[in-house]
Amino acid sequence: MNIKKILGITLASLTSLSVAAQDPIDIGTLRNEEIQVVQRRLYEKADMTEMGIQLGMLPFDPYTVAPKVQLTYGHHDSESRAWEIQMGIGYGFRNQAYRTLDSPAYGKVPEATRYLMSITGGYQFSPIYGKVSLNGERVFHHDIYFPVVAGVTIEQTVDEHINSSFSERLAIAPTIGAGIGARVFLHDNRVLRLEVRDDVMLQYRAGSGTWALKQNLGVHVGLTVFGGNQ
Repeated sequence: MNIKKILGITLASLTSLSVAAQDPIDIGTLRNEEIQVVQRRLYEKADMTEMGIQLGMLPFDPYTVAPKVQLTYGHHDSESRAWEIQMGIGYGFRNQAYRTLDSPAYGKVPEATRYLMSITGGYQFSPIYGKVSLNGERVFHHDIYFPVVAGVTIEQTVDEHINSSFSERLAIAPTIGAGIGARVFLHDNRVLRLEVRDDVMLQYRAGSGTWALKQNLGVHVGLTVFGGNQ
């Protein structure tokens, strides 16, 4: 075999290999049981601190509605566990139901308290980390977490005629709460956070001189920032 034939065969082989490498290979549709590897999470939380501010609302009280600002600071012990403290400040305004009962037509002032402040702390469990695509163009990473907290809530009797002084109308109540939340990871360590939490308190009512359970179901939305590894 002469050199020309050898070169010709070699060039033909290289050309066929190049074309074959460029052609896509159709592997069909993968079944769930065929997927053995899942992409590693992009945003890691272990040994990271998280602090931020959220705007909230307590809209489900029968007699008041309270806008709220909440400051949070916490630390992630692992990818699924974290502790956090929260401080909330707000003010409960009388709603339409309260004003109607307090009107001359009814003349029955309801025994109600308004939210002023809360300090709570507790643990979060984050068992779910996922990704969602928006119109097939952008992928958002997120996690779902479940907070459990305990602390104290300070409220005030709405009816100003029960007691004359501000302090006598205060109700300082031990509080426990639980809820569900979600983090949507943005960029530059920023996170959009949404949380719904139900706080239950044991509250002393100044008007009737009795103890009662009260719920504050709150909705909070805001930003948090992740700090570096500790």
